[in-house]
Amino acid sequence: MILNKHVGLLTAALALQLGIVQAQQNPVKLNLGSFEGNKGSWAEVGKVWANPVIPNELQFADGSGIMANLPTKKTHGADIISTDKFGDVDLSLEYMVAPGSNSGVYLQGNYEIQILDSWTTTNTKPGDNGGIYQRWDESKPEGQKGYQGYAPRQNASKAPGVWQKLEVSFQAAKFDASGKKIENARFLSIKLNGVTIHENVEVFGPTRGAMSGKDVAEGPLRIQGDHGAVAFRNIEITQFNAKSPTVSKVNYETFQGSFNNLEELSGKSSVAKGSVASLSEVPASVSDVNLTKYTANLNVAEAGEYQITLLVPGGLAGFATGSESISNLSDRGVRIKKQLKAGDNPIQIIASKNRNWSVDGFNLAISGPGLRSTDLLVSAAGANQDTDPILVDVDETPVLRSFRDIPNHKRLSHVVSVASKEQVNYAYDMETGTLIQVWRGLFLDATPMWNSRGNGVSIPRGAVINLTTPAVNAVSSDYSASEEFRTKGYQLKNGSEDIIFSYLLNGESVKDEIKVLETGKGINRSVSGIGNGFYKIATGTEIQKINKGYYLLPETGLYLEYDEATYGAPVAHTTDGNAGIFLPAKGNIVYNLLF
Repeated sequence: MILNKHVGLLTAALALQLGIVQAQQNPVKLNLGSFEGNKGSWAEVGKVWANPVIPNELQFADGSGIMANLPTKKTHGADIISTDKFGDVDLSLEYMVAPGSNSGVYLQGNYEIQILDSWTTTNTKPGDNGGIYQRWDESKPEGQKGYQGYAPRQNASKAPGVWQKLEVSFQAAKFDASGKKIENARFLSIKLNGVTIHENVEVFGPTRGAMSGKDVAEGPLRIQGDHGAVAFRNIEITQFNAKSPTVSKVNYETFQGSFNNLEELSGKSSVAKGSVASLSEVPASVSDVNLTKYTANLNVAEAGEYQITLLVPGGLAGFATGSESISNLSDRGVRIKKQLKAGDNPIQIIASKNRNWSVDGFNLAISGPGLRSTDLLVSAAGANQDTDPILVDVDETPVLRSFRDIPNHKRLSHVVSVASKEQVNYAYDMETGTLIQVWRGLFLDATPMWNSRGNGVSIPRGAVINLTTPAVNAVSSDYSASEEFRTKGYQLKNGSEDIIFSYLLNGESVKDEIKVLETGKGINRSVSGIGNGFYKIATGTEIQKINKGYYLLPETGLYLEYDEATYGAPVAHTTDGNAGIFLPAKGNIVYNLLF
């Protein structure tokens, strides 16, 4: 185990506890008709898939909803460019890359996020999937032309032929009234398959292959199509072009003492009060426990529904707008949605520091129509706090027992997580003999498990695939499961690369051996002693045959590889409302999961 230093915001942790999200925005949905530049290789289709062993080829079926680039020898691929231009945006889309193929998404036509088949890559570079591509200078010597590229923090990619999700928060370059650039463009965050791979990355100019040689305030979305087969769906852009709100004409009144409700203020005299132009100018006149009332004007450019978040770490908070009054105080924060008019809106704030050890001040943020979450005040309460995430060192601890939280299920208390040098990881529930999760990328965050008193939970750090909820996997020919299960532990073979889990099922000894494939494409599993019937390997209802003994399970994004001539074809079956993919079993079962 190693401790990695990380600087974070105290308020970010509180925001998570309050369930804080931005106010609902109205995204723009793009389809093939939203772009120009198609020279014949792009088409709208209803379904796409790939055979992972056939390079640069996507298969398709007619329909709608997917825009696919399908180049041929006669019809070469071409980039497409949106007819609309954008500034500050959130971009969300899904894409499928063909085996060995290459594409890219250019924000404003200038800043490329690489799309690449990076399956099995362990040491990421700027040119890998999800990387912010390099800038380029032809005047420099060979080997030095590329510069200022940013590799993703880890390889959170999925296999080719599987849908992947990209989420980008982008802030455009800023210019003054004369057109002079005063602020560089910035990727506030980039998530790939739910994993943050970039955060607060400043880009000092357009990347290689940009449409423009200079930064712009607005530009189109450009999708690269001249490097291979790729498909896109569910492209949505949310624009943030509203003027930043302001808070003015601030009046404050501070009372010394620890106050847990407003009734305790009765008969008390304030120790400080006054008027200032902005919240940041309110003096810190009391260092001990205290309560401060504020009134002010909140100015927004556009009428509409806004979400306002007030955080008071270690204290109590109250907030009201218009003629409303504050009757109750909330522990550590308030989150409300309010209809605001364009222009000035009266607001009231109460921040009570009622614990000696807590920090002074509060954080106030707002989001709304065309407005990304914006801090109106970051006080001492929102200052940087040193934290020490506890990240599991896979060289020292490649196997870890812990609790695990999975969707729609109670907390699991006997989970074994296993890492590998190929960055192929999995988690196994000892109480039921279930392979519950697989993921590619970094191993585990054990902060919840070991920090302070800890709750025993570890969190996978890569792109997790939840295979199935815990249950006895071996079932009879009528899909009924035995409740006679007893775990017998596990044994390590060849380090952590090969593990045998043992349990008793109906009094019979079962051996469940899992090992990471040498190719790094997934895992091999061999289960013996399970009798005849079926064996559940994943949740799902759809099975798509790619080749003999090779299937795609679209709902989990996995490839199944096994000897169907010996065992028979996989089966989708639903029991008691639980849909699953089953393999016929003849005393044992052997299969690979590729992801």
